[in-house]
Amino acid sequence: MSDNLAAWEIREKDFPAAGDLKDQMKGLLRYAVLSPSGPNTQPWKFSLKDDEISIIADFSRALPAVDPTDRTLYISHGCVLANILLAAEHFGLGYDVAYLPDGPSGERTAAVRLSKKTAEAHFPDLFRQITSRHTNRKPFESRAIEEEKLEVLKSCINKDGFRLDILTDSEGKNRMADLLARAHKIQLGNKAFRKELASWVRPNITSARDGLPGYSFGYTDFESFFGSFIFGTFDMSSSRARIETAYMKTSPAVGILSTDKEDKLTWIKAGVLFELLFLKATEMDIRFDLFSQPTAISELRQEMAEILGVKYPQLLIRMGYAEPAKHTPRRPVEEVLV
Repeated sequence: MSDNLAAWEIREKDFPAAGDLKDQMKGLLRYAVLSPSGPNTQPWKFSLKDDEISIIADFSRALPAVDPTDRTLYISHGCVLANILLAAEHFGLGYDVAYLPDGPSGERTAAVRLSKKTAEAHFPDLFRQITSRHTNRKPFESRAIEEEKLEVLKSCINKDGFRLDILTDSEGKNRMADLLARAHKIQLGNKAFRKELASWVRPNITSARDGLPGYSFGYTDFESFFGSFIFGTFDMSSSRARIETAYMKTSPAVGILSTDKEDKLTWIKAGVLFELLFLKATEMDIRFDLFSQPTAISELRQEMAEILGVKYPQLLIRMGYAEPAKHTPRRPVEEVLV
């Protein structure tokens, strides 16, 4: 295994169960760094003080052209928080959480105060799925996802102003695919957008511990060496839209995560629920491919909201069965501690 994938090889037995609280907090962060972020920018830092882990936004990894409001950055921080809390519960640690402890303009998105006093579990036991979870950009099998599984997925989200719609009919999937195609043509037709996204595309053989290696898109080793240049230089919007919308139309299900509010706290909490959803899907061998493009363009987002009868669509999710895909690189805890 290449060094940039070593973070995924974490073993449960290596957690310092008999160590002091600071060692245990570092152990929890080994699961936090496995969280998803688009396009694997890993826009987070952490600090440890006494019994508290602070999750800090790393705005040097923000995407001003791709994610101008930092919405997906805050959603990814919710995923980080979910992994920390799932690991804490699994290893018998109690915790209290403060969201945006320095206010909405502060860099800290959450502070988790831990104790060795076991607390009541607040989440389903999805801890072991953290190291298996991955985004899968491949075409999915045609077989339908069982209705009872779809209901389980909805139950992960549908509460307190958060909602998951799942479309399995051809008309619904086609409408979402059309929105995605139009978003691609708008965004990938923008040179600044292409260059920013291309800066995170890596060759398959890379030592980089972030970004998306070409294999994430199905590139061969040879093709991947030119992936970033081609992506950033040429308008590939038509071909990319054609591929991804075809995948969406033929996938067994398409999900849309929506919220009733639109602020940083809502985005973080949406991220917590989304990570629980992603891990539950992983447990049931359901793969996800994720898209924020249509929800980043106001007119397309409004159109999506009207189709679904929701206020704020946040993420578009392609769902289905497929063989596991290869993980993407991750930075180790030592690189993200400040």
